[in-house]
Amino acid sequence: MSIHNTNTIHMYNSGGADEYIQHAEIEPETEKWERLFHYIEEQIHQDHSKRIVEFGSGCGELAFMLQNAGYDVIASDIVDHFLDEQKRIGISSVKRFNFLSDDFEEVFSSKADLIVSWRNPHLDIEDMMKLFDVAYDGLNDHGLFIINFQNADVHPEAELLPNGTKYNNKILEDKKTKEKRFYAYFTKEDIDSLRRDLFSVEEYHTEGGSEKKNWHVFTLKKTESRD
Repeated sequence: MSIHNTNTIHMYNSGGADEYIQHAEIEPETEKWERLFHYIEEQIHQDHSKRIVEFGSGCGELAFMLQNAGYDVIASDIVDHFLDEQKRIGISSVKRFNFLSDDFEEVFSSKADLIVSWRNPHLDIEDMMKLFDVAYDGLNDHGLFIINFQNADVHPEAELLPNGTKYNNKILEDKKTKEKRFYAYFTKEDIDSLRRDLFSVEEYHTEGGSEKKNWHVFTLKKTESRD
């Protein structure tokens, strides 16, 4: 696990998670989560037999919507405050899971038909490589992986780590927790390198911001199993 991800977990455990939970209560981003919910339904053709696992569920909005619609969904996170919030709002299946260190099948018992990793912008390129490996191994044959990334093309100010990650560190002035937060940015070509021959692209678009380009969004399909 990179120092950037370790520092992010520390930030959430030191008050950052509570801020996100309070924000979700005061200003729920319902439209954003509904849009993602409907996008997922389109990609899986509203097939309620699909087993869904979400990595980094945060406050649990997406998992809660999927559960209420009758889908078999498991929420997960590594931060205690987020896990407690997911249980508080009524998500039936909540798991502690760090995809950079934990074994998928030990935690979730069996493979998934769909894995979702949404708004996890604090991972450098080496962490992302691990994420793709874990998603591949955690999916049934031809399972889907829905993921988004911050777009490097709209962040020309980004610096470069030795491992090739484009990034910056931000202090969010609207947050009480003033620790710097690591944000990584990727081009579409970066993502092609990350997915390698593990996944084919089923759907791709950009969204967010005034030009709808802040985030890359991918639905990826698992290719034939590796030997």
